This record gives sequence, C-alpha cells and structure tokens, in this order.
Amino acid sequence: MLADGLARLLAEPAPDPFAEELVLVPAKGIERWLSQRLSDRLGVCAGVRFRSPRSLIAEITGTVDHDPWSPAALVWPLLAVIDENLDQSWAVPLASHLGAFETGEERELRQGRRYAVARRLAGLFASYARQRPELLVSWLDGDPAEPDLAWQPPLWRALVARVDAVPPHVRHNQVRARLREAPSDLPPRISLFGHTRLPVTDVELLDALATHHDLYLWLPHPSDALWQTLASDRGPVPRREDIAHRSVRHPLLATLGRDVRELQRALPVPTSDEYLSGTTFSDSLLGWLQSDLAADEVRPQGRALAAHDHTVQVHSCHGPARQIDVLREVLLGLLADDPTLEPRDILVMCPDIETYAPLISARFGLGESVPGAHPAHQLRVRLADRALVQTNPLLTVAGQILSLASGRATASEVLNLAEATPVRMRFGFTDDDLDAITAWVREANIRWGFDPEHRAPYGVDFLHNTWRFGIDRVLAGVALSEDAHAWLGATLPLDDVSSNRVELAGRFAEFVSQLHTTVTALSGTRPLAEWLSILSTGIDALATDSEDWPAPRCYASSPRFRMRPCRSRCGSAIFAHSWIATWRAAPRAPTFAPAPSRSAPWCPCGRSRIGSSVSSGSTTACSRGSAPSTEMTPWRATR
Repeated sequence: MLADGLARLLAEPAPDPFAEELVLVPAKGIERWLSQRLSDRLGVCAGVRFRSPRSLIAEITGTVDHDPWSPAALVWPLLAVIDENLDQSWAVPLASHLGAFETGEERELRQGRRYAVARRLAGLFASYARQRPELLVSWLDGDPAEPDLAWQPPLWRALVARVDAVPPHVRHNQVRARLREAPSDLPPRISLFGHTRLPVTDVELLDALATHHDLYLWLPHPSDALWQTLASDRGPVPRREDIAHRSVRHPLLATLGRDVRELQRALPVPTSDEYLSGTTFSDSLLGWLQSDLAADEVRPQGRALAAHDHTVQVHSCHGPARQIDVLREVLLGLLADDPTLEPRDILVMCPDIETYAPLISARFGLGESVPGAHPAHQLRVRLADRALVQTNPLLTVAGQILSLASGRATASEVLNLAEATPVRMRFGFTDDDLDAITAWVREANIRWGFDPEHRAPYGVDFLHNTWRFGIDRVLAGVALSEDAHAWLGATLPLDDVSSNRVELAGRFAEFVSQLHTTVTALSGTRPLAEWLSILSTGIDALATDSEDWPAPRCYASSPRFRMRPCRSRCGSAIFAHSWIATWRAAPRAPTFAPAPSRSAPWCPCGRSRIGSSVSSGSTTACSRGSAPSTEMTPWRATR
C-alpha cells in the first residue's frame, strides 16, 4: 500500500520536468523491491534516485568523506585519551578493567582489551550524539552522571578537547540553521520509505530540510486502532518510564511493536492523518492474526481452524543446515500450491547471514551446474547485506593474511589461504596441485610457524615442523630421494616429489616465501599509512582476480580506512582487529537478508500508515515517520 501511494505521488509531475525524485530507503533489499514495484505501477522507474538516510545526512552535514565524530574515526583519539588519563581518579573503573592495577600475565591480558574497549566506547559516544545529544551537552556543561557512569563525562570532555573539530551538537545546530535559512541543492520533493526508527538528530535535520523542500515519510504501521489509542502520548521518555505497552491489547503488538510506539511518540501532532488500508483478510489462521493485529484485539470467538490450514507454520529444526533443508521444502510447497506466488515475492530473514550464506548457496540456485538436482536448485536466490570482506575475494584474502599475521601460521591456515581463488589464480594452483601440496605438508610434518624466529614469542625456538623446515625438505626432494639417506645439512629430502612436480614445488615455495615476507612485515609497531601500504603490497604479491572490480574496490577501501585520525603508531594486533572489524560490517529472486523481526520494515497485517512532513503552506502529503523535535513544520498525514 505504501508503494502504491508513493507511485501515485511520483505520477504527479513536478514543476521542473527534469527534476529528480529522491527516495530514502533503509536497506538495499527494500530499494530493489520498491524500484520493481514502482516500475510495475508507473511503467518505468526513471528519474528516481534511491539513497539511505545516513548518506543524505552525511551530505547535508558535509561528512561524506570524513566524519571526525564517527565511531571509526573516534577510536584512535579515544585510545590516546584513555592511555593519558588512566591515572586520573575519575578513571579508576576504566583503569581497573584495563589492568592498570594488575601485574604479570593478568596485566598483559587486560592491556589487550584497549582497542576493543576504545571501539566500544567510540560507538557508544557516537550513539549518544545521534540519539541523546542533550546528554553530551550536559556533560560538557559539567553536569554529573549516574554513579556507575561517573567516569564517562570527564572522558567525553577529554575527547572533545583532543579532537580538532567542533563538537557534534554544535555542528548539528549550525547545519539546522543553514538549512532553515536557504534551500539546499537537493530535489524539491523528498520521500522516506519504510523506516521504523529514526534518530532524533536525523529528524531535526529533516525537519529543517522541510523548510524549503517537500518531505514525505512513508512508514509502516500495523494497526490504526493502536495509532489512535496512543495518539495523545507525545514526546520522548526514558524507556524504563514508558508504559505505553499497557495500553496495547494484542500481545504481539505489545512485545514486538516497541519501535512503532516509540516512533509515534517522537512525531509531532500532524495537521491531518491518512491510513492506507489493505485488502480484506482471509478466513485462515494468518488472516485472523492479521485482522486481530489491525484491530489491536484478540478475538478467538467463533473461529475454527481448518485441518489443512498451513498459513502460519512453526518448524523446530536441529541446527542451521536442517533449517535450510526444511525451508526449501516449504518454499517449493508454497510455490506449487499458489500459482500466483512468485519467487521475487519471497523474503527469508536470517539472524546471521554469514552463518547461513554457504548453506543457502549449497541448497539453492545450482540448477545449471548440477543437472538433475533438487528442484530448489532451479530457484535463483540473492543474498543481501553481506559484509564486503565476504563478497570481495581480495578483501577475503586480506582478512586471511591479517589473521595469519596475528597467529601461529598453522598448516591448515596456510593451506586454506592457498585454496582461495585469487591465490590459486596468482600461483596457478589446480585442484590436483593442492592435493599434492597437502600431501607434501603432511609428509614433511609441517605443523606451525614459518621459522624459529616466528616461533620465538611462543617460547619455542627449534626449526623442526616449521614451514622453512618443510619447504627445505620439499625442495631437497626435487634433487634427491629419501631412500638415498643423503642429508643436506639438517634436511632430509622428501621422497614424494616426482619429476613432473618440480615446477609445482617451485611455485609452492614462492607462495610460502611471499606469505612469510608479508607476515613478517605485518608485525611490530607502525603508523597506519605504513600498515595499509604493506597490506596492499602483500595482496599484490599473493593474489589476483580475473574480474576487474575486486581490485579497485579493495584498494579504494584503503583511503577510506586511512582517513581515520591515527596520529600515533599502533601495533599489528590493533591494526588487524580494526581492519577486520571494519570490513566485516555489512555495506547490501527470493531474497535472504539479515534483520531483526522486531524491526521488520513491513506490516504483517497488510496495512500501512503514512504521513508527511512538508514545508509551511504546502498542500501535498503522503507519508509518516520521524522522531522528536520542538520546531517541526506542519505535518500532513493520510490514513
């Protein structure tokens, strides 16, 4: 219903025929679905640009290239602030957690938490700045915090003093004033579609933007009755003091509807309100559930469940693999039973997409490569919102290299790297080659460590069972047989190197040598720019890709990562942790996507509420959503 309403709005021609329509969506999956829906309703979806709210906020605040108050950028100055202030009386809880009062191994163990703690606190402060800016303002004014958080205000003040930029609340107020004074370069009509939550600072900026632009918010809401019941509850309150759930009659709305309740509290009173109703509900378990949600009532009277009603199913499965097996059987059954159902209408939500991704790939979409396979392999699926390190093969190799640099370089880790497609392409390893290499590693008794120097930090300094020891045996086996019992120094030739494997032995030795060089370089303490240069050189030496896009995107990530203000030198473990944590974060047929069911941006009852924030005097309206502000321009909503 929301998409149809948006289509009707876009069908109205703008005064400027060349003006672009801007639609803000919460996820790539919604963007793809919405563009298809608009194409179906309008004939073609052209002249519409889809963006995320965060990208728009970054543009109007001038933080597209670098935001000094983003969690990633705050980590390094915060780490320095923590180190400088651990001896302060207010920092005792933090110092105790980081082992400042410990000795020996316990101190070393706790000191290893420094980067993780700094990253956690950076995310916390950035969240405060977006969700509770008045809290940070009060801390700068010297107001105390609760006793268990008394160390956070002085830490925030020290961080603000160290970062060479205006505090986030000052920048926020400056941007709001600028947006109210004059129109921006954005299109005259802007829509936000499918959001269930918006930070307070984003809403205030959107409110200021609405002074000179028509701003429409199209937000899903499950129940018009619930909306009317809570219409008088306005203004944000602490969550522990929020008793709005006591006014909710349906238990699912009470437990799963917190987001929409909090969003409604945050919205200003609209000048008008429109609720877009869906179709009538079917006489089935799902239809009853949808009807009860829409009415905010539980009405079991006069209902009898049909014997073959499978509209709502719950399956208990022993593990992710079994879940996927059951899922594909259920999906095939649904597609067979309902001719109107199409694969593109199916969305599967996963709690952890990276856990399920290989299982999904193995059980769906292999019809062309596996003749006569399960019918589910004829379905083409798309995995949405996967981490960049999982979708870019060169970034995957970079992550493996960093893991090796911070570990012991075990035989299994190095062989797993050799099996990566970019590494195989770089050194020409075939499946037979990898089988032979695995056999050599096993016969040469390679266990872990490149050489005695690499083993030294672990208290082991002998050569045997290292990669150097094993490679020497393989290369000696090229010239001599183990049966000859001829030793080359301390090296016994490996007997399993046949004459047709001589060239492979050379490539394998080159691979281990390049890897050893890269891992050795990725040690010690260096500035961030040097770490990135060494990592890029290592990727070039160890991997390549047949396609053109992975390398530019991989190296394009380095400048973005380099923008973090690391003014001091950092160790290899911190760099590896930071890099991997950054690129394991998600960037975006049936679609499998990770999403918490409580925040699902669609309405289970098939109805949606829409409202709009528009400039003063505007008469157009269609959408709903936002968060608290005391200076909202007039809102019109349709329901």
